[in-house]
Amino acid sequence: MSIKDLGKDSLIYGTGHVLARLITFFLLPIYTHVFTPDEYGIVSLAYAFIGFTLMLYRYGMDTALMKYSVQLTGNKKTKHISSIYILQFLSSIIFSAILYIFRAHIAKSVIGIDRPDWIVLIAGIILLDNLWNHHVLLLRAEKKPVTYILFNLGNVIITMIFNIIFVVRLNLGIEGVLYSNILASFIIFILSLPIIYNRVYISKIKYKTTMKILKFGLPFLPAGIFTMAMELSNRYILDWLTGTYSVGLFSAGYKLGILGLIVVMGFNMGWTPYFLKRIKDKNYESEFSQITSLFLGFLGLVVIIVSLWISEIIEFKIGSNYLIGEGFWSAKDIVPVILLGYFFFGTYVIQLPGVYINKITNWIPVFRAIGAVTTITLNILFIPIYGVLGSAWATVLGFLFMSLSVFIKLIKIYKIRYNWIAILYPVLIIIFISHFFYLFSYRVIFILFYSISWYYIALNKKEKDVIKGLVK
Repeated sequence: MSIKDLGKDSLIYGTGHVLARLITFFLLPIYTHVFTPDEYGIVSLAYAFIGFTLMLYRYGMDTALMKYSVQLTGNKKTKHISSIYILQFLSSIIFSAILYIFRAHIAKSVIGIDRPDWIVLIAGIILLDNLWNHHVLLLRAEKKPVTYILFNLGNVIITMIFNIIFVVRLNLGIEGVLYSNILASFIIFILSLPIIYNRVYISKIKYKTTMKILKFGLPFLPAGIFTMAMELSNRYILDWLTGTYSVGLFSAGYKLGILGLIVVMGFNMGWTPYFLKRIKDKNYESEFSQITSLFLGFLGLVVIIVSLWISEIIEFKIGSNYLIGEGFWSAKDIVPVILLGYFFFGTYVIQLPGVYINKITNWIPVFRAIGAVTTITLNILFIPIYGVLGSAWATVLGFLFMSLSVFIKLIKIYKIRYNWIAILYPVLIIIFISHFFYLFSYRVIFILFYSISWYYIALNKKEKDVIKGLVK
């Protein structure tokens, strides 16, 4: 594989994620016009619970599936895939049954309203989402990004169609959102079943293989929990300290800043299989350094563009209505902050090869625990003073501390000679734009200035040569 291959795969994944997330983004105008901030806060708490609980359902098996699907072949690969999927199938049913049994006791705590019947729908959504995500993860491992993206894109398109039917047309409110999700998840589950038909065999399941898989995957469970705590805990802390109104505002702002996450996740989907194969070869250091400079430079450009034009995006008129309901306009203040947080998340992702090369994956929960503890602590301290903006800055510092903890751990054992000018340049420019260049003409000029100056000032000759090779 080459950097050009990585760029191609990341572009495919990134484009697919952009399309999928853009459709999801267009649900935001629906929700901000149909729901009050309080009601949207309840929807956000439901999504937060789904995201957090999915980590428990997977308990690291998604990471194990990716690893063994990429690195193994033949009978060994079949044994590992079969063991992982059957484990996930049985445990997902058990976990959803537990949610069903305790639905009356947990409803108020997890979604902010006493509706046990909604917990039943949520349990079904999590069960189906977990299983079909494992189906399509095999496509990603086998380097079939287009098909992988089509399933994910199909899920969000179907979800959006059902939202229009249940939420807008039938006026079912929050319950309509849950119906939309469970029906979409069921359809994609059924459509993706053929993927595992010739890949999973009960007869191939072996005790030793299963124990090996659990030994590898379970350490990723706390890492996943801490990651979700970083991403989602602020919703619950905001609900606890200020109420669902603030949760709704914060979630709207977070959704508006989602393009930064799309870039990071699109890149990571190509990056993970790329470096897992590339670290087996020698002389990867220079290549990884170049990828770091180019990725962070591009991510910085995305952060800058969205930060400068967020007001126009929010207040864009479609007919007689604004894109985002006026009751949510104050959420625009947190978007540049959230984008900066995703930039630091990108600096974490780009360092992951060092963790795998040095076989210290057991440290991943520690790194993410640092981020989670930082985020939760600062949320508790900042929200009473600064409200939703304080929560956004807590997220930024959580990602920053998580990334720094990885760097400190790897500094003596991961010998990558980074181009520090290329890494720090986007950060300095992002901070700079938060204080200047509010006029439209200046903003256009500034984006051109960043692109040109980054290429000629921040990049070294080898990195420029890579760009020239990519555009040929």
